[in-house]
Amino acid sequence: MDANLIYRKTPTGEEAVRQRTRVVQRNTRMVLILVDGKSTVADLCDKTGNQQLVENALQELERDGLVTPQLEQDSVWEQSRKVAEEIKAAALKRLAKEDVKEEDAAELAPPSMPPLPPVDLQPVVPPRSAEPYSVAPMSISPQSVYPPPESMAPPSLFGSEPPAPPPPSPVPVLAEPTAAPVVGRKEAGRGIVERLSGVFSRSSDDESIKPIRRGSSLPYVSLPLAIALGVSGVVVLAALVFFLYPYDRHRPDLEAGLGRIVGQTVRIGAVNASFLPRPAISLDSVSVGDGSKARAARIRVVPELLSLLGSRPVFSSVEVVSAAIDGEALTLLPKAVAAATQPDAPVQVQALSFSRLQLSLFGLSPGELHGEILPAELAKGSGFSLSNADRSLRLQMKAEAGSVAADFEGYGWQALADSPYRFDSIQGKAVWDGRSLAIRSLDARIFDGAVQGLLVFEREAQAKLTADLTVKHMNVARLSRALGYPEQFEGEVAGTLKFSAYAAEWGSVLQAAAGEGEFAVQRGVLGGFDLVEAVRRAGKGSVAGGSTRFEQIAGRIKLFPESIRFTDLAMSSGALRSGGTLDVARDGKLSGRFDVEMRGSANVIRMPVAASGTLKTPALQAGR
Repeated sequence: MDANLIYRKTPTGEEAVRQRTRVVQRNTRMVLILVDGKSTVADLCDKTGNQQLVENALQELERDGLVTPQLEQDSVWEQSRKVAEEIKAAALKRLAKEDVKEEDAAELAPPSMPPLPPVDLQPVVPPRSAEPYSVAPMSISPQSVYPPPESMAPPSLFGSEPPAPPPPSPVPVLAEPTAAPVVGRKEAGRGIVERLSGVFSRSSDDESIKPIRRGSSLPYVSLPLAIALGVSGVVVLAALVFFLYPYDRHRPDLEAGLGRIVGQTVRIGAVNASFLPRPAISLDSVSVGDGSKARAARIRVVPELLSLLGSRPVFSSVEVVSAAIDGEALTLLPKAVAAATQPDAPVQVQALSFSRLQLSLFGLSPGELHGEILPAELAKGSGFSLSNADRSLRLQMKAEAGSVAADFEGYGWQALADSPYRFDSIQGKAVWDGRSLAIRSLDARIFDGAVQGLLVFEREAQAKLTADLTVKHMNVARLSRALGYPEQFEGEVAGTLKFSAYAAEWGSVLQAAAGEGEFAVQRGVLGGFDLVEAVRRAGKGSVAGGSTRFEQIAGRIKLFPESIRFTDLAMSSGALRSGGTLDVARDGKLSGRFDVEMRGSANVIRMPVAASGTLKTPALQAGR
């Protein structure tokens, strides 16, 4: 499968995300939720950490019509640029054709006549006529060298002598006419750039021609131009009013209105107007109470301008930017959201969104959250949804009796960027009652296995964690690395564990855990523990290094703040059997004893083996 291919959900796929019964397989549903129309196949593989799982799921989802490949197409700017280039090419082609026609006409034109020499002319005196008559004058060429006669009528055959002609006026000598320039191929084919520039530039002759104006001396304005100027003036006036209006004088009313919604005292630092990306009213430095419970860097309110003239303003969107909410204020969040979007509220809010929201409980936070809340979704009673930036974690929050509940679901989620605990998938229900945070119905896939059960976080004088967990098929090497122990142990562990822990900080709470449980490790290796070699070298000194492969190790585990104790150990590895106890201090020091039994074909060897040293470099000493 192409790693750069991008998939997007179909309408059927969007519906399948909302209805959990449509896609039963957990892995397939995980990949369907991760498909967002932006992430490539390679990105999805990075998020899940399993390329084969992603490719199989995508093929199945595409076959069922839940996802489809995202087709690439040119951007609007690229399409506009191509259209402009096509228009330019067509214009240049047409101009080239006109140049060719002019060049052909210049070649076919007759040669120009040579200039005529100047001629002195005498006035023509018409003969005597008896009765003159009128004849229309002949058409005289502008280049004629003869002056027009006084009359072209023939002399009259009757009548008396005609009047004497006027004295002849001197006839000027005509200047040598300038031959018309021959338009050759070079001049007729003047540059296309010049001809194009002439379209957009005005010649000196055009500049000397001024329009004839009649009546008033005021400039003439056409109707379309007048309408455009009027609209522009209204827009400019509205913009000036919008920006120059003294919004800050309404700050007390806004503080009182927000206080009624959240049920707490609200303070606003300043009220301003902003134009980008949309005209909006900005409430800066908003705080609830003393500012430690809840605060927001900015609340952007986008109003419907005409609705501000009525009795119930309409806000197309309200965006809360860079807000931080602690545990006490979290109980008010669902109620405040419902109050702001209810139909009978003093103002109508069409959409409420959060950007870079921080939820903090006992110093624990899922990271920055984003989400958009629509009143129609709240009316269904399903609450509202929040997710982190890469959508690896999603919370569906709603108010319950005296508490706030959130159904959560995550894929490839990591609580902190440098945290060793990265969950392949995690889901459950979190309930916050103002004093404790309970994680119920926990089902997490991590370290190639699963963790299920209950977690309860509390904070009074110290951080407190209570857990009742079941572990299935977990990789021992990956678990040891995450807990900070050497990776010399291998196998697949399963078991149960109940514990509680108190610590000053949450980062050290697991090291202070106290509890007990049962465990069983299948098909593994005890690195550094060579029990067979220790038995063979009995009485000859301690054995360091080596390893012991086993089919199963089972026993009980007890957690203490200062150590971890393994009791009732039972190990089987072919002819080797072993029992005993082992204590591992928090600093890694070992102490304990193994009762080793090796069965041969004719005899059985039983021998105690003492363990000492450290967990990274253990030492075994067999005794008689």
